[in-house]
Amino acid sequence: MQMSLRLDDVPGPGAAAAKARLFGWWRPEFAPKLFRNSPDTIENLLQIGAVRVNLRTGEVHATDGSVTVLRPKTAAILGVLFARAGELVTKDELLDKVWPQTSIDEDGLVQCIGEIRRAFGEDGKSLLRTHAKRGYSLHFPQGSGEPVAPPTKRRRLWQLGAILTVVLLAALALAGREAVWAPPRANVEPQVVAVFPFEALTGGTRWDRLSRALTQDIIADLAQNSWLHVLADATTRSYGAASPAAAAELGADYFVSGSLQVESGVVQVNADLISAETGRQLWSKRIEGPVSDLLGLQRSASNALVGELAAQWNGPIAEATRATARQRGIDNLDAYELYLLACDKVASYTQEDLAEAVGMYRRVVAMAPEFGEAWAQLSLTIYNSVTPNMSEGEMERMWQEGHAAALEAYRVSPENPHAIAQAANAVRWDDPEQAERMVRRAAELAPNNADILAYLAFRATHYPALAEEAEGWIARAFELNPRHPDWYHWNRGAVLMVVGRYSEAVQAFALAPDHIEVKADRIAALALAGDIPAARRALSELMVEAPQFSISFHKNAAGFADEVGEIFARGLRLAGAAS
Repeated sequence: MQMSLRLDDVPGPGAAAAKARLFGWWRPEFAPKLFRNSPDTIENLLQIGAVRVNLRTGEVHATDGSVTVLRPKTAAILGVLFARAGELVTKDELLDKVWPQTSIDEDGLVQCIGEIRRAFGEDGKSLLRTHAKRGYSLHFPQGSGEPVAPPTKRRRLWQLGAILTVVLLAALALAGREAVWAPPRANVEPQVVAVFPFEALTGGTRWDRLSRALTQDIIADLAQNSWLHVLADATTRSYGAASPAAAAELGADYFVSGSLQVESGVVQVNADLISAETGRQLWSKRIEGPVSDLLGLQRSASNALVGELAAQWNGPIAEATRATARQRGIDNLDAYELYLLACDKVASYTQEDLAEAVGMYRRVVAMAPEFGEAWAQLSLTIYNSVTPNMSEGEMERMWQEGHAAALEAYRVSPENPHAIAQAANAVRWDDPEQAERMVRRAAELAPNNADILAYLAFRATHYPALAEEAEGWIARAFELNPRHPDWYHWNRGAVLMVVGRYSEAVQAFALAPDHIEVKADRIAALALAGDIPAARRALSELMVEAPQFSISFHKNAAGFADEVGEIFARGLRLAGAAS
């Protein structure tokens, strides 16, 4: 069953969300000054606990008698935080207020926060707190001096009442207009990773250079993955030795530390992934190479380390975040944590878990409509949930929903490789050449993401011209992620079928998940490899599980290109399957 689908014909799942929403226009910065503390009302002289600050000169007089001079931008950040004392001020708010006409990344902000803490001395961490991935807040006891004090509780209640009045008036103004209720939006930010300088345990300038180059390679390669925010080398290097405290101060969720040493002509590189919150070691790896090939070792070590860390669904960072989420209970999760638990459900490929994962992904995109990766996973999981026992109408409805979710993924995240590849499914019927280019573009954007490369390899069944590239993608995925999940084997088997290596495909499908399409794939591979009796036995078992199975269902469920569909159909016919 081929479906013709145009991008402008499908109202994606985000269409309803685009309609008028009650209070959808509201932003905190729209509140009048009357309802906010403004940095404009603060005097230059501040008393923050036992620390005195002159914002005009940037001088900070710490409790130990030392005087530090803050840079102008750093002093401005302190002024904003003081004006909102006790409140969380997001990173975006700080960037907008202090650098309103300048594009600057978060590393500049992190350096300013570190400068303030160091100026405060021993009280720095208690006065200025980091809220991981969100922002910062300033806390201090009521002190003396001339600053405008933070609002009292009574004043805050008055402010809240005033703001609610404004909101109520806005609601009344919208009366009579179409309004669609949506759950509160949740901002999904990348996991923050700090890579601290690798330590050269063997002395000498040569090894110092190698350790520095390796650190920079790892940072550069990790930073190519859009689901991670990797702090710049200059930021982590300024902190010196790696520690949970330093990582937490930088706002990191996880940090990587490592060492390099030489023994008997062999260079050993050791790396650890550690939780910034708990200090617990989550993953470690050792790579060795000869002293005679330091450049090769540098690249192979970076590939090996980044390959596992960057696997966004099955790597150690995703697994650690997922483990934490399980402990919190499903009703207390944020969008990203719920997304990871849904990915866990998908891995089993049972219909019950797939159905549950679809429900979880729907919750995620309702919480975070701009989370393109979740839309892409929703699309893929819906496709995988189609079974031969469904009516044709049910299948059609699910395919349409999967296509619409894919288009929404691409709309909100046009540079997300998974979103691009999923959207290719929706446009391929009208413009297969464009879809093929989209898949190649996705591979370019994820050179070190093993999960994405393995996922893209299956696209050889949709675009046979990609078969040679797909072989390279799946091989690199296995190389990058030695702890790969079993679905890698499914996609490898599909590529092997396209290139005609049927015996190898049989072996690959035997290691793949227990899914109806995998079972059918293996039957076709067995038959084409010449083992007709085994193929027929496997088909008999499949028909007990899914009496409505047919060759046409198998082709349509996988979305095979005609010539690829014929390869599988030939094998299934040899096994005795009905058309």
